[in-house]
Amino acid sequence: MPDANKDIVLEIKDIHKSFGDLEVLKGINMQVKRGEVVAVIGPSGGGKSTLLRCATTLEKVDSGKIVIGGDVLCENGSYCDRKLEKEIRSKFGLVFQNFNLFPHFSVKRNITEALIHVHKKSREEADEICSRLLAKMDLKEKADEYPCNLSGGQQQRVSIARALATNPEIIFFDEPTSALDPELTKGVLTVIKELAKEKMTMVIVTHEMSFARDVADRIVFMDGGVIVEEGPAYDLVTNPKQERTKAFLAGY
Repeated sequence: MPDANKDIVLEIKDIHKSFGDLEVLKGINMQVKRGEVVAVIGPSGGGKSTLLRCATTLEKVDSGKIVIGGDVLCENGSYCDRKLEKEIRSKFGLVFQNFNLFPHFSVKRNITEALIHVHKKSREEADEICSRLLAKMDLKEKADEYPCNLSGGQQQRVSIARALATNPEIIFFDEPTSALDPELTKGVLTVIKELAKEKMTMVIVTHEMSFARDVADRIVFMDGGVIVEEGPAYDLVTNPKQERTKAFLAGY
């Protein structure tokens, strides 16, 4: 009998996270299957970005369990050893709200640096991966440019290329278009739509409701540190069940 767990790339069980006296995550449970696109929506301060930061090791949870690609990152407040944590980090990519490119590196070096020095690829192989991904992002002619010479949309597409370069099992996006104007937003969302068509496993924190409805397989609505409602993307946006979800979506 096939192992159903092999299809689960991300598993989060009853995680809690506090900053001082403020409990930001209050027992979150979530699974993401291979090839699935999950959009996380909700008001500011609802815990969305903290959830992503915990899933990507940028913050440590107080309790609960996180499993990525079949490896246990943490359980009951105890984290795995550094070697395994490094392996787990290689299984995911992360695209930040504000690009987080190295300003003193060229576009090419931003993409190849980790491939060469962390993932031990040869320079030739790293260059080939970079070239292929920049072509995919329609940025091949920008390889030798520095981030300051790119538009915000171009910088974000370089960030996506960098996240894809290590061939991750899952990519996390934290409000990937919030720093962009509407015209530049369109280009970045088009790239993410193409990745969805290719069955890239993704978790996307977003405030773009029409994008979430049309691209995600499933939407998770968070507020007050809990998951209020989740379900198939189109159904949740067009026919939410919970009053809090209805009130939130009425603003869009």
